[in-house]
Amino acid sequence: PQSRDSWGFSSEVQMLANRGYNVLQINYRASTGFGKEFVSKGNLEWGARMHEDILDGVNHAIENGWADPNKIAIYGGSYGGYEA
Repeated sequence: PQSRDSWGFSSEVQMLANRGYNVLQINYRASTGFGKEFVSKGNLEWGARMHEDILDGVNHAIENGWADPNKIAIYGGSYGGYEA
């Protein structure tokens, strides 16, 4: 991944939220903008620990009652599409 999600308006997120979806945007290891050490934590981790970053976020949402474990969907573009 050569980008990251950041705070701010996103028409895509707003469209989903408007239709009742909770949206969790994961900046998994190797996302840019958090320093070289964070980026390098993604080396050789595609589909491994980077996948665990997504699962950790989903599990956190479930444990806090924000998400129904029977209604989880994952999608994305670029690496997010590969990960989904």
